[in-house]
Amino acid sequence: MADIVGNRTLRSQWNDTVRCYGENRFLEYVSVEDKVSVFTYNEFNKLVMQAANLFIDMGIKKGELVATHLHNSPKYLICWLALAQIGAVSVPMNEHYKLDECAYILRKCGVRRVITEPRSISVFAPNIKSLKLNSLLLTEPSYEWPEIPCLEEMAKQPHILKEDRAVSSEDTAVILFTSGTTCCPKGAVYTHYNVIYGGLLHASQMGMNEGDRFLSCMPCYHMDFQEMAVMPVICTGNTLIMVEHYSARRFWKQICRHKANFTDLMSIMNRTLMLQPVQPWEKDHCLKQVYFSMGLSLEEKEDFEERFRVKLLNSYGMTETVSAVTCAPLFGDKNWPSVGRPALSYGIKIIDCDGNEVPPNTLGEICIYGIPGKTIIEGYYQEPEATAQLIDSEGWIHSGDKGYLDENGWLFFVDRWGDMIKRSGENISSSEVECVLTSHYKIEEAAVIGIPDPIRDEAVKAFIKLAEHQRMTVEEVTDYCQERLARFKVPSVVEFVSDFSRTATGKIKKQLLK
Repeated sequence: MADIVGNRTLRSQWNDTVRCYGENRFLEYVSVEDKVSVFTYNEFNKLVMQAANLFIDMGIKKGELVATHLHNSPKYLICWLALAQIGAVSVPMNEHYKLDECAYILRKCGVRRVITEPRSISVFAPNIKSLKLNSLLLTEPSYEWPEIPCLEEMAKQPHILKEDRAVSSEDTAVILFTSGTTCCPKGAVYTHYNVIYGGLLHASQMGMNEGDRFLSCMPCYHMDFQEMAVMPVICTGNTLIMVEHYSARRFWKQICRHKANFTDLMSIMNRTLMLQPVQPWEKDHCLKQVYFSMGLSLEEKEDFEERFRVKLLNSYGMTETVSAVTCAPLFGDKNWPSVGRPALSYGIKIIDCDGNEVPPNTLGEICIYGIPGKTIIEGYYQEPEATAQLIDSEGWIHSGDKGYLDENGWLFFVDRWGDMIKRSGENISSSEVECVLTSHYKIEEAAVIGIPDPIRDEAVKAFIKLAEHQRMTVEEVTDYCQERLARFKVPSVVEFVSDFSRTATGKIKKQLLK
């Protein structure tokens, strides 16, 4: 494989880009009030170095895992880049996670430091001892907890890095936790090589050139934001337009107003945009391509492209593959609904239940070939058995997704094979939700499935068998889940049953529930 990364790291790539494009605009941050904050690479770099020096003074070591529990903001990017400068490892957590969800990740990774916001202080501050945290750092001061140190103290730090630590492309840069089919999420280990490779590949797939502008409202703790938006921008010295939160009412106006050349969408965004009133200015934009990830019918796709005068680049990938392993070509026939052909350095094959490769146009499991630590993740953090199940000895990722290749090598994604629910772009483990439900003393058994949702792809439905002589309302179930799960995981439909149909081994027949 041609090595397009070499020994580059997130740190060295950022430093090179600052040196070459320092006066270029790096970031335009759009708040929920539509206020815009602007930074050049040089201006943002000063903040990154100040934060890195603060982290050094706090005693953060090279290789130390530091969790961030933040929403989309410049301070997230400052912390992410500053941790890379000192060789520490960023562990982003979903901003909607509650105590139990955060506690699992912190304990799994042995994290002793968390960077969070006043809005989330109630998750961490009262539980510092039980979470075994050495320190908590807030992005802004908290009047409720004034003794907790604040990131704003970095203003006292110099703009030159105090300590030059050696960082290699093989070192771990980020651990992204992703919901699997099991009860507990797994930490996908991204090396610095992974991070740079994803940026270079996506810039190429989109056809990004000097002076381009990428608008993203994807959450900062997602691979979609880090690898499909930020890293292509940094690798090319271009501009990131970071939107605090997605709003269907404001999004297309933001696309036009900020003259974005690229953006990325999920099916829920396409559908909610189509529900907005038609405006005379909607086609007056600068978009070249829209990076898209599956889930629309042909009619929905054509209606969207016609209304907004834009082309969707269909793609397929997963957190474990670092980037989109297939993408529709920039030019010529995109062969919709195909998700494209394999990208450079990736291989695709379809296998049957026995692991045998199947002929063209035959449905089976999608497998992706890559090099661990380079073009695919190194593995799952401290989970050798799960890593071995994901990546076989020949370097093939077993995706758990169903699809087929046609005779010309185009990949067609059909469905998820595993026990996974896809809701508004978030992967939800049905097992995780089931574990929370059955932890309630009134619930004897629970089965959770995804059901069709015209806007969100799938909604979460829970079938519940109560313990003998127990009674429970739907509201009680919802309240119990809301206290323990991020809101996107909470069942929106609950059905009480007297019993379940079962297999010969006693397992619930979920297919019958569907």
